[in-house]
Amino acid sequence: MANFVHPEELTYFIDTIRPFQLVDIGSTKWFDVHEMIVKLSQQAILEASEHREEEVKEFLIARDKLKVLIHEAYSIFLWKTRVLPHLLEIDPNPQATFLIYTVLFHEGAVISLLDTTLFHLSACEALQDAAIDLVDYCALAVSQVIGLVSMGYLENLSKLDVEEAVLSELERQKRDLIFKIGMRCISILCYLAEHADAIPLSASRRMVVTHDVPWLMVDFLQFKPWQRCSNKGIERFIDDKWILMKGDEIAKVTKHEAQSWFCMRQLLFNKSLMNSYELNEERRKHLAKCLGLLHETVLDQLPPLVELKQYLCNFSIASSTNANTKSKSSLVLEELPEIREKLIAESELIGGFPVVAKRQEDIFLCTNNDKIFEMAKRLNTAYNTDLLAELEEKTTVKDADIQEFVAKNEDGNNTIQKCGQCTADAVKKCANCKFTYYCSRYIIFKAILTVKLLSHDLQEMPSRRLDETQS
Repeated sequence: MANFVHPEELTYFIDTIRPFQLVDIGSTKWFDVHEMIVKLSQQAILEASEHREEEVKEFLIARDKLKVLIHEAYSIFLWKTRVLPHLLEIDPNPQATFLIYTVLFHEGAVISLLDTTLFHLSACEALQDAAIDLVDYCALAVSQVIGLVSMGYLENLSKLDVEEAVLSELERQKRDLIFKIGMRCISILCYLAEHADAIPLSASRRMVVTHDVPWLMVDFLQFKPWQRCSNKGIERFIDDKWILMKGDEIAKVTKHEAQSWFCMRQLLFNKSLMNSYELNEERRKHLAKCLGLLHETVLDQLPPLVELKQYLCNFSIASSTNANTKSKSSLVLEELPEIREKLIAESELIGGFPVVAKRQEDIFLCTNNDKIFEMAKRLNTAYNTDLLAELEEKTTVKDADIQEFVAKNEDGNNTIQKCGQCTADAVKKCANCKFTYYCSRYIIFKAILTVKLLSHDLQEMPSRRLDETQS
């Protein structure tokens, strides 16, 4: 069984995770923790996708490390917005941009790990006060995605200049990561909305009062950042990759679209939160904009949205007089986020962000080829690209077999057979009967094993009946 983190390493990896100040980013100890977080993120996704016992999630909760992950996400966010510009002022064309990209990628690995973990109620409960900081972070990340799309980010993806400068390439990589992180934050907001009663009241109230997440979800649904038109056709953003849609696939609702709908539904149907949410005329008009998106194709795939459509129809035609009769929240004292302000205060103690950049000059603006080469080797080992390629090959071999089958079909009929076990697309024909098709080698093995067990039972049946008669 493939693993990115072996069971005997898991406890050590999670216990080693700790928060870093901005000035410590790029240090040897920071890179050690970065490697561990990357591997833990990969292992958590592997456990969830293969329906294993999610040990990474359990250990993160037991060791109270979710707060540390949120701290790390904020530290990289501040580093890329406050420290990186000062580094690029010192050297606009750094020799080893992959070191800078590694720091940016660290934020994506942390959010990926949180995304996988917070699917569970127990993880949301373990956030405690850190949920307030996470709500702020996710709302900002989703807003950045909407801003990127509104400025033509999706239209420019396929129009890259191969002769662009190093700085432009680094900026493109940064925008790509901002987009991926923001899309994952949609999932996190959906989980927090679903488990709003499990997080502190200040955090759930902040979702509707401070950041107006329902309004944010309407903007997200209207811009449709999960979809783009390329020279090949319509592509959808699925599992951090752009995949070309064919035929009926275009009508299917994607994960991000569904989660944004459910996030809005969970918040609007939460009576305790709606007591703090003033449905004024402006909000009513904005929320009503998504009524046109709730057509039959979406409702057929997501039946719970029928109630949401009825709800939106009802208050969109109600008078504004009734809208302002909502009782105001009796909450007087409210907890505020602490992680971001603490990181900024720690940086100010040593002279501010320019001083942090100056101290990190020898790391990220390094010109020593030997050091750069050693760091590249280390990171390549940490990312375990060979195992990633092996796992990705397992998931794509079926699609490759299907394409090969269609290409070799000489009679011009491109009809793909259905698997005799799971009804998925199949190209492998049974060598015995020459009639049944299977979608993978594993399904073939499973079918053969079932037939053998059934044959064994049939052979033993007469002897069993004889034994029962004699007894």
